[in-house]
Amino acid sequence: MARRSPLARLRQPSHTGENRCLPCTVVNLVLVAVVAAAAGLFVPLAGLAAATLGVGAVWLRGYVVPGTPELTERYLPSRVLGWFGKAPTTSADPPEGDPTEKLVALGVLAEDEPVLDPAFERRWHEAAAGMAANPDRLRATAAELLSVDPGSVAVDRPPEGGVTLAVDDRWTGSWPSRAALAADLATEQLLADRGFAELDRLDRTDLAARVRGLVERCPVCDSPTDVTDDTIESCCGSAEVVAVACVDCGARMAEFDPSPATFAPGS
Repeated sequence: MARRSPLARLRQPSHTGENRCLPCTVVNLVLVAVVAAAAGLFVPLAGLAAATLGVGAVWLRGYVVPGTPELTERYLPSRVLGWFGKAPTTSADPPEGDPTEKLVALGVLAEDEPVLDPAFERRWHEAAAGMAANPDRLRATAAELLSVDPGSVAVDRPPEGGVTLAVDDRWTGSWPSRAALAADLATEQLLADRGFAELDRLDRTDLAARVRGLVERCPVCDSPTDVTDDTIESCCGSAEVVAVACVDCGARMAEFDPSPATFAPGS
């Protein structure tokens, strides 16, 4: 497996590049400027060093001040966040078509009730558990499904929680846990010969999330999962969700918008 460069290891793809949050970047650059100016009043070189390190950190990590998403959410009004396209929101337009019918057609759901087909669930659980327990296998499967070199794939845990997948330091996706990532890879893998790969990415993402939302046993520790109401914090906002998580190890499998129009486990 190829080694990542020191800069690549420092970079945080979930907060840089096309995923960079402009409000967070602006807040951090302003704070860096204030600190650098204050230091420069006494020692010019210290001000220059502070500015260089601060800007470098924002470029590599997305922000330099811990807790920046919480700061922007708390102190920037929604109108200001809206200027950057970051006003809090809880849902996006869902893919067209009935997701339950799609999953039935794929052989994932039983036809008479919204539960996973026993044969599919058995194979799915075995595949997901194997990847959740073996990081190398997880990266290799992701690389195979994305048709990239395994050495270019990185799975990271950002400070705000969850996991992210990056290819060549380019953010590819985010999941609430490593178990959830393993779950989606298992779904993609098992349904590859059933036409799943031909669906558009938004549809595949939506259907895979619904599959892990119906899982009754955790692929990490094999304990039961439970459904609860929760609030998730993201960059510049928060949202109420219905969460599916393991009752023992706490691995979060899925998070759903609780609106009536949204497919929910057991609905």
